[in-house]
Amino acid sequence: MENTAEKELNTAKNKQKPNLEYEFATTTTLHGISRVAESNGARAKTLWVLVLLIAGCFYVVVTVDRVRAYLKFDANTNVIVEFNDTLEFPAVTICNYNRFMNNKISEDDTKYVRHLLELNEDLVDYEEDFNYTHIDDLFGEGFNYTQFALTTGFTLNESVIRCDWKGVAYSCNALNFSSYYSPSYGQCYTFNTRGDQHSHEQSQQGIGNGLQLIVDIGQSEYTETFKSGHLEAGLKFAIHPRDELPLIGTMGLSAAPGFHTYASMRRVRHINLPEPWGVCGTGETMAVTGDSRKYSRNTCLRICRRDAIIEVCGCQPFGYERAVEPDSSELVPLCDIDRFYCVAHALERYRASFSALDCTCPVACEYITYETALSVAKYPSQSVINDILSGFPDDEASKAGAVDAEYLDENLVYLDVYFEELSTITYKQVEALPFTALVGDMGGQLGLFLGASIITGAELLDYAIRRLKLLILKVKSAKKIRSGLMRS
Repeated sequence: MENTAEKELNTAKNKQKPNLEYEFATTTTLHGISRVAESNGARAKTLWVLVLLIAGCFYVVVTVDRVRAYLKFDANTNVIVEFNDTLEFPAVTICNYNRFMNNKISEDDTKYVRHLLELNEDLVDYEEDFNYTHIDDLFGEGFNYTQFALTTGFTLNESVIRCDWKGVAYSCNALNFSSYYSPSYGQCYTFNTRGDQHSHEQSQQGIGNGLQLIVDIGQSEYTETFKSGHLEAGLKFAIHPRDELPLIGTMGLSAAPGFHTYASMRRVRHINLPEPWGVCGTGETMAVTGDSRKYSRNTCLRICRRDAIIEVCGCQPFGYERAVEPDSSELVPLCDIDRFYCVAHALERYRASFSALDCTCPVACEYITYETALSVAKYPSQSVINDILSGFPDDEASKAGAVDAEYLDENLVYLDVYFEELSTITYKQVEALPFTALVGDMGGQLGLFLGASIITGAELLDYAIRRLKLLILKVKSAKKIRSGLMRS
C-alpha cells in the first residue's frame, strides 16, 4: 500500500508540476518568460532573466514617478472661447460719489451732515480717531440715521436725463432699478437684477447695443468734505452677475462728469477644482432675509464682517444684508446712532483677529466675472453746444440761458455699457493627471517594458488556481500515505 501511494504521488509530481510551469511560461503574454523556458543552456537562460529584471526595474521606476506626479494633485487651466448669438446682460449698479444731497437736508439736520460723514468714513476705513463717546450729544433725540440716509441720498428719478436700452428709449426709473444702500456711497440703484421679471439680453455686439445712461450728478448739491468725504465727483458703478450683490467698494469703476465713458465688457466664466487639486468651495451658509443669492467669496466676507458686528453689538449697521435671529424668524435690528461706537470697536476687533474667526470664505467653484475696459471722450462737444445755440434767437441773452456749458461739463455723466463681443471665455481648471490617465500610463508602461496587459493578469490568476489545485492534491495524497502507514 505504501509503495502504491508513493508511486501515485511521484507520478503526479513528475507529470503535472513540470508541465504546468512549462505550459504557463510558453503560453503567457508576459514577454520574455517563454524565452527563459525555451532557451537551451544556462547562459541563454541567464541572459533572458537579466533582460526581464532590467525591464521590470525600469517599469517600477517609471510607475513610481507617475504615482508621485499624481499625488502632487497639480491642476492645469484650459481656456475655451465660446461664441453666442445672445448674451445675458449683467446687473449694473450706479452710485453717486455724494452720499447726502444738500437740497434735501433740512436746516435742522444740516449740522449733522459733517458728523455723519466722519462717522461713516470711520466705519468704512476702520479709523480710531473719531470720538464715539459723546455721539448722543451730537445728534438730537430720536434721530433716525436710516431714514435720514434714504431721504437725503441720490435719487434716480430726479437724476437720469436719458436712458436707452439697445439704442431705444427705455423707462429707467425706480420700477426698473432696484435700490441698494452702500455704507461707502449711500443710495445706489441696480439695473437688471435677478428680481426683474425677465433678464435683459444683448443680441448685437458693440457700442450702443447695451445700456446707455445720461445722469445729472448734481455736483452743486454735494456735501462731501476734504477731511472726511469723497474727493471725487461723478458716478461709481459696478458690473456684476445678476445673482450676486454689488460690492461697489471692492469692484467698482468710475465715470467722470463732462465725459462719455465707454465700458466695454467681456464675459468670463471661471470653473475651479475643489481640494486636493484646488481651493474652491461654497463656504458657510449665510442667512440673508428674503434672499438666497449664489455664493461668492466677496459676499461671504462681507456677511462675515456683518456677523462679527452682530455678535458683539446685537445689531447690524444699515447697508449690510439683513440678518435673521438664529432662534426665530425675527430680523436683527439695525444699529441706532448711539450704537455706532460698538460697531467701530467690533470692526477693529474683526480686523485684528480675522484669521482666528470661524469664517470660511473660499473661492467659488464656478463664478462669472465681466472684464471691463474703459475709454472716455469729451461730452458734449463744443460743436454740439454751438448747434443747440444756433436754434435760438440771435440775442445773447437768449443764448446764454439756453445752454449752460459749464453746468454740463460739471454735472453730466454719459455711461455706455456694452459687450465688446458676444462670446464667453471660460477658464477651466482640470486635473493635470487624472486617475484614469494614471491607470492608462501604468498600463502603457507595463506593455512597453514587459508586454503585459489585463489578459496577463487573468493568465496569472489561472496559473495560481491550477497551482492551488495541485497543492490540494498533494495534501490529499500525503493524507492517504499517512493513513496507509497507520493501517499497516
